[in-house]
Amino acid sequence: MNRLIRDCSGASLVEFTLVFPVLILVAMGTVDFTYMLFEWNQASKAAYRGARFAAISDPASANITNPTYNVPDLGKVCFVVSTGVSTGLCPTVDVTCAPPVNAGLCPNYSATAFNAIVAQMQQVFPRLLPQHVEIQYQTTGLGFVGRPGGLPMTVTVRLHCIQHQFYFLASLMSWVFTPTAGCPAGQVGPPIPTFASTLSSEDLATN
Repeated sequence: MNRLIRDCSGASLVEFTLVFPVLILVAMGTVDFTYMLFEWNQASKAAYRGARFAAISDPASANITNPTYNVPDLGKVCFVVSTGVSTGLCPTVDVTCAPPVNAGLCPNYSATAFNAIVAQMQQVFPRLLPQHVEIQYQTTGLGFVGRPGGLPMTVTVRLHCIQHQFYFLASLMSWVFTPTAGCPAGQVGPPIPTFASTLSSEDLATN
């Protein structure tokens, strides 16, 4: 019995059997975590690319660059130069377009223009879907009545409701994560932060 207790043959195999699953879990977890950070970077760059393209392309809400003015006011500035306060002569635009489209928030929605912007973003982040994207147009209060190409605006492209999809740890970690509130079900994984990029509009016209 003493000889059996002191026998160490096969100990390495037992130790390897205990340690190997832990090593594999750590290695695969490191790969998944690193890829998650890579997707975060992709999402951030996609938001900037979307804002850059949206600033020089047709708006997702058609006609916001062609507001109605009173003819006698043509040429008058939209703000008091000395104070920066609005003169009330220019319309205020605050439009957010995101599928499924709420007509009240995005009047005259143009799916063609919206999808063209999303297509540019997908070149950076291929698995991005239209329902992950919001595009917001807001007037800055500058400009003058009748300004060609519409009033100056800021264009904000925002990504939301995207969850990273684990590959190696999916079966082990899926129970930890639940779909983000207000987002479509079906995605399992840690949520990717809401990235947004805001730029000043240029001509807001594709051609």
